[in-house]
Amino acid sequence: MHQPVILQNTSSLRKPWFTGTQSVIFEFTNLDDFHGVLNLLETRKHILYSEIRSFYNISDKNEVHIEILVKNPPQNIDFGWERRMKHLFRYMLDLEKLMWNLSTLGGAYSAMGDFDTDYAKTAMKITTHQISLAKKYGDPVILARCYLYTALAEAQLGNLIQAVHIVRAVRHWSKQNPNTEIVQRCCEGVYQKLRAIHIFGTADTSYKYK
Repeated sequence: MHQPVILQNTSSLRKPWFTGTQSVIFEFTNLDDFHGVLNLLETRKHILYSEIRSFYNISDKNEVHIEILVKNPPQNIDFGWERRMKHLFRYMLDLEKLMWNLSTLGGAYSAMGDFDTDYAKTAMKITTHQISLAKKYGDPVILARCYLYTALAEAQLGNLIQAVHIVRAVRHWSKQNPNTEIVQRCCEGVYQKLRAIHIFGTADTSYKYK
């Protein structure tokens, strides 16, 4: 019988909720003590009830009703660190939101860049902002994809050789690092786009898809 488990925690008696019943309330702030009482209730219930009757002088004629309350223990919360973590969380969340908004906007301008180089120039500016955000965000995969967006914009502006160099560099990096399969697939997609631009030309050359 682990009697100290009971005595170490706050307990009190409650008025009977009907005649012949006595309620005993135990409040726990220590999970080990709480689990100890649960174990007693499961394996040595009659001994536990006997100890409770003896401790509180409860007559055998009265039924014992046990209520268990588990409360959080007193804690010294580091509010300074909490504020710092909240700020960091909000900062990263805002970065992510801005990144994907720019990605959607940049994708639209990039699609129109096939027909008008002004759109390609705007897509390049958007990609520059994305690269800056990706560096702050600290995700190398996102940063690599942003460089691929730059390569696509360069090709649409007629700088095909520069675009090929960028894609090759990103592809080489992706093969040297783990968990970069998506970057490798993106490289293949951009390569196909560069081939199409090489064949059909850019918006400045007034190319038309055949």
